[in-house]
Amino acid sequence: MKNKLAISNTLLLLFILTENGCLFYFYKIGWLTQGKNAWSLFLSSFFFGITLIYKFYNAGIEETKLKRRKSDIATYIILPIIFVSGLVWLYFLYDDLFTRLKIDPGYSDIIPTIQILCRRLVSGQYPYDVISQCGYTQQVTYLSMHWLPFAIAELLKIDYRWIGSAIWCLASILLFVRSLKTPNIYLRSLLPLLILGSNFVLYFNNLGIIGVTIEIMISGYYMLLISSLNQKNAIVQGLFFSFCILSRFSLVLWLPLYAFVLLVTKNWKQLFIAVGVVIFVGVVSYVIPFMSKDWSILTRGYKTYDSGAMFEWNRMQTHGPDHDKPLMLFSGTGFAYYFYTRFTNLDVLSRIKICQKFHLYCSILVVIIMAIWYWFKREKINFKIFLMGSFKIYLSVFLFLIQVPYEYLMIVGNFVTIAIFCEQARYLVKYKDPNAASSDII
Repeated sequence: MKNKLAISNTLLLLFILTENGCLFYFYKIGWLTQGKNAWSLFLSSFFFGITLIYKFYNAGIEETKLKRRKSDIATYIILPIIFVSGLVWLYFLYDDLFTRLKIDPGYSDIIPTIQILCRRLVSGQYPYDVISQCGYTQQVTYLSMHWLPFAIAELLKIDYRWIGSAIWCLASILLFVRSLKTPNIYLRSLLPLLILGSNFVLYFNNLGIIGVTIEIMISGYYMLLISSLNQKNAIVQGLFFSFCILSRFSLVLWLPLYAFVLLVTKNWKQLFIAVGVVIFVGVVSYVIPFMSKDWSILTRGYKTYDSGAMFEWNRMQTHGPDHDKPLMLFSGTGFAYYFYTRFTNLDVLSRIKICQKFHLYCSILVVIIMAIWYWFKREKINFKIFLMGSFKIYLSVFLFLIQVPYEYLMIVGNFVTIAIFCEQARYLVKYKDPNAASSDII
């Protein structure tokens, strides 16, 4: 079964490279067209989750308990030096970027909107009043953990973008420290390079994502969540679920599968504590301070997604291979371009509605299929591995079919891939075939 381990690890790394290539290179340099690049990005992401489940299928796993050895210089001296040096380099790169690229509502309204919310909060005003300072009137769509952490930046009078970077940094440090227990010495040496490399690739290929969005923070949330799925502390797990749920809606449709798996495996206490923490954080950080003052802010905010989609589906490119086609639908990611080009007999809003329904139905369907599969195969796959694999599969479908496939949204899936690879590498694998037992140790 050593071949299975080697093949699985090779495929997982190959899918990581393909996902990065499709996200940042292949479409931009003209190697792949919109459709081929979008499908390649989706399939590499989707089959990463499938391969993860395949690797651990019909296998027993255990977390490694490697003891620190004074002779292990590579693990406890060289790797930390490389990792810390990489973080320091990123700091100087980010500092230079934030100095050069000012926050400008004319370029993006994401951070300017968050600034308005935080300044209102600090001055005692109601943050969720309608905003008109960005050149147009809009209802705020952001949930609390999407903007509330940036109040720290407002109080300290520092650049808001450092908050998101700091959260990503904390998540990366946690992953790195946990990766030091990876039994395979080659993977152990590779993991810090993957964690740092994912950010360097982002920096050198799309400064805008770092400079004008907060998706690096959302990525940090999801990295922390992946790590928590492999920990026993239900409070920590519930806390990181809260951060994700109260920042993006992406996670919501997968949550029933998470609950189903924990119920089937009789981890009832963990489930109830995690759910309790999510409810508590949601009530304390959103319902009581904000929603209770205006119960319509959630529904009114959600309706603005239609107007946002209409804007992007009508915003045409002025150059490039997809000239005179919507910029965000033809940027190498997502399947929304198909609905735009396929249903030309319908108006744009009708095409958006078809895309939305297809997105919803497929996201629910993939969760149902995975739940049925897990019910019949639950004895052959560890529930922690299945949760990571199923989440990656679900997220790949969710992002592929989203109505506006912004490139910055896709980096969350990329960082989730890195986090899952780091966490799964920590497990010893022992296949249950009595004639072929193996462990992932070199």
